[in-house]
Amino acid sequence: MKKVSLIFIALFAVGFTMAQNTSNTHSIGNSNQVSVQQIGSNNLVGRIATTDSPVTYSSQTGDANKATVTQTGSANKAFFEQGVSYRYPGTYAPGNNNEITVTQTGNDNSGGGFSLGNRNIVNLTQASSSNSGSHWLWGDDNKSTISQSGNNENSAYAAANSSNNTSVITQVGYKNDGSTSQGWIGYAYQNNNNATISQTGNYNKVSLGLPAAFAFTIPGYTSDLYGFGIQQYGQDNVGSVTQNGDVNAAAVYQFGHRNNGTITQAGNDNGANLFQLGNDNYAKLYQSNDAEATIRQEGNNNIVKGIGGEWTAYSLNGSELNVDQLGSLNTLNVYQDNGIANVLQQGNSNTTTVTQTP
Repeated sequence: MKKVSLIFIALFAVGFTMAQNTSNTHSIGNSNQVSVQQIGSNNLVGRIATTDSPVTYSSQTGDANKATVTQTGSANKAFFEQGVSYRYPGTYAPGNNNEITVTQTGNDNSGGGFSLGNRNIVNLTQASSSNSGSHWLWGDDNKSTISQSGNNENSAYAAANSSNNTSVITQVGYKNDGSTSQGWIGYAYQNNNNATISQTGNYNKVSLGLPAAFAFTIPGYTSDLYGFGIQQYGQDNVGSVTQNGDVNAAAVYQFGHRNNGTITQAGNDNGANLFQLGNDNYAKLYQSNDAEATIRQEGNNNIVKGIGGEWTAYSLNGSELNVDQLGSLNTLNVYQDNGIANVLQQGNSNTTTVTQTP
């Protein structure tokens, strides 16, 4: 009996590793629930990555629907759509109060969701290495979260169009890449959006452009939709990057008025870029240990300050800070120890305060 059992297990394992399962689910209506669980490698839920293969899809249209996808293994792909026709890219059918949850455990997985409507939620959790995650939200009051943990080289991208949306990316490990776009060129400015990216580890970046690792594209998207680090268009937006570790890089770009851009870097040899175009904007900075930051503000009544309620921007322990402020009534207040500060203010009624200690 023991031999029979062992042979059965071996055959099951061989078949298991070779499995290529595909799940396409479609529900039309309200308050529906879909749950898909796949174990093994090379499985698929939703649309596939390659343009030369037949398009598959999983979708829900209507309100108050929930979709849950769980994949355990490597090289799996999951992409779920809510608020669009299951014959996408056919008729749009926006839905409200929907929720997508994708959980992937293993390496080389790709996951994400597309949501059209208001007050929707998209959650993606990936554990291990070389995974890519992506979200697209169209509508108001939506929230997306991407959480990646494990080891190395994970990529995350979140996009939100319209107003009052929240995008949160959390990455733990090395050589991870995160970026997000809220509002974008070619569309009307959107307001009151919030983007937060937190990275813990070394050689991470909140970077320029869409990483090649992202497996999914949607018809109709053009390159100007893809984020430059955190990229926000409109008014009263908040963009925040927190990095703990060494040799990390962060970028925040904001276009509009009354925006708040924050970069916090604790560690060694980190770099930051923060650009704001408009009036009444805040650029907030904290860096430690041989870092370099470039801040540029174009407009009036802009301020470079510290984190939270701290009015002083800290650039510590051998760091270099380069700041350009173009316009009037702008303010800069920076503290450095053993650092270099290069400041240009062009305009009227501007104020610069630089405090440096050995």
